[in-house]
Amino acid sequence: MPFKRPAPEPHPRSDSQSLESSSSALQPSKHARLEPSEKAIPDVTLYIVQAKLDPSSLSELFRLAERHAQRLCSNATEADVIITTIRMRRRLERHIPWTLAKQKAIVTPQWLRDCVKQNKVLPCVDYAAIQELRTETEKNCPECNLAPCLCGDSDSEVETPSNQPASSKHRPTKAGLEETQESDMHAKIPARLLHPDPSIPTPLDKLNYASRYACRRASPLTCPNQELVRELDIVHRSRAMESEERNALSYQRAISVIKAYPHRITSVSQVQKLPFIGQKTGTMVEEFIDTGKIEEAQTILASDRFKALSLFTSVYGIGPNTAHRLYSLGLRSINDLEIYYGVERDEPQATGPSELQEVEMQKRPHYWRGQDQDKGNRKHGLGDSWIRIALELREDLAIKIPRAEVEEMERIVMAELAELEPGCVSTIVGGYRRGKPESNDVDIVFTHPDAGVMKGLCKRFVRRLYERGMVSHVMHLSGFHGHNPLRTTHWDSLEKALTVFTLPNSSQIHNGIRRRLDMIFAPPEVYWTAVIGWSGSIMFQRDLRQWAKDKLAMKFDSSGITRRYDSKMFFPKTEKEAFDLLGLEWVAPEWRNADA
Repeated sequence: MPFKRPAPEPHPRSDSQSLESSSSALQPSKHARLEPSEKAIPDVTLYIVQAKLDPSSLSELFRLAERHAQRLCSNATEADVIITTIRMRRRLERHIPWTLAKQKAIVTPQWLRDCVKQNKVLPCVDYAAIQELRTETEKNCPECNLAPCLCGDSDSEVETPSNQPASSKHRPTKAGLEETQESDMHAKIPARLLHPDPSIPTPLDKLNYASRYACRRASPLTCPNQELVRELDIVHRSRAMESEERNALSYQRAISVIKAYPHRITSVSQVQKLPFIGQKTGTMVEEFIDTGKIEEAQTILASDRFKALSLFTSVYGIGPNTAHRLYSLGLRSINDLEIYYGVERDEPQATGPSELQEVEMQKRPHYWRGQDQDKGNRKHGLGDSWIRIALELREDLAIKIPRAEVEEMERIVMAELAELEPGCVSTIVGGYRRGKPESNDVDIVFTHPDAGVMKGLCKRFVRRLYERGMVSHVMHLSGFHGHNPLRTTHWDSLEKALTVFTLPNSSQIHNGIRRRLDMIFAPPEVYWTAVIGWSGSIMFQRDLRQWAKDKLAMKFDSSGITRRYDSKMFFPKTEKEAFDLLGLEWVAPEWRNADA
């Protein structure tokens, strides 16, 4: 295909206002090229897949490739590295044969930008565009063939002094990954509703892993010390299940700091000056360095009490208090729970309009304010009737939800919402947005440009999904109520529905599995704070609220940003603008994984 270059823009921009563009090819320009010694990647041949790239971004990439690479070729078979914004196999196969793609390093455009910025060839695996090709991308990375490979050798990193901010080498290396599929640091995010430039990079050089606030640290999905994190998390979960809240928070904070530490910990001296790493935690870290385990964590894992409490709290709606009560009654297994709550496996599950009506009309249990809590104060105890239902649904709800199914659920839900109320927009939040390959549930935030449309839309939409047979159960359904700046709980004032959802027969992924789907309806003026608040992680959100309170005398939550002394509200127009308003460096969702 012949190249054809677009007319130059007077002030070219690298940000992307449009996500879909024509796939017409570009012609390399004939401007002066750098000498080989001046190029960032002089021995690398590049090919750019032009689909989904707008003209300004495409022009920028061609300019960088022509000036800094050995050659920009018109045939993918000749390339060492293929650059694309495509994230899905079936879409990539429209442009490149899969057999060929497996022989190349397939990376995002940010790889080229960072190579030029750092004036060297960077490991491709950290920028893998297609999750299924991560291993092949690492194998075919030209950096591994041109120099001693840094992709899988954490020992080759130069230690950064603890009083210095993390550098761009903060990206996790292979040595810190348990499974490659868990570490898609540039995971696909629904792009139509991101900040104006969805490719805006996280300024790792401006973030400090030694900060006391998780919202000022870059926390990857899987860190170089993930095994240590898992051991400490066992202790943290034990303290949380025993209702030792202060102690549990101490371990949660220590875990958050270690998640952001960019190097493999081989000496306790590396962490002694980090915040929230006290003497006891330091002793545990030293023990892990010596033995690969933490004795207290292993003792907890072997405990019958811990096993039982963990099993009980894995049932949706059971928090620590209820788990303690059940354990004190002598219950130890799921079978015990089913007998206690009267669950009959052969009994047909309740259907009919009474379920949804009951949720809307019934009084909440006396402990609704949160004596039983799940998911970091966000989802409250549901009462015995809902625990019984959760037990009936347990086998389905325990199955993880892959990213493709999450996207299909959003597509189906948005199609239904468009028929009920055209013009709505949405963003998938939660763990999906932070790059997790699988989710426990699906969280989606919705809004509409007309604030008046949003009032009561949540209940109307849940009723529609229920009548269409997609929603079978509703654990919580809140109506419209105004923002209360004096509210002290973390349960926001947005309209929301916590439901059990099943994809319809017409879906591309109809598997009949019932899934937890949480739908949050936010007025347009607080849409971006809702997206931030529901994106997580728990510690990132906790410290975001703490930062706003400590440094700015402001209150942040999913319902908005409020100045405390006069209750004045601020309405950021983009997600990044919310960070700017709080005086924080931008942290992309895939770097907000501050929990274990």
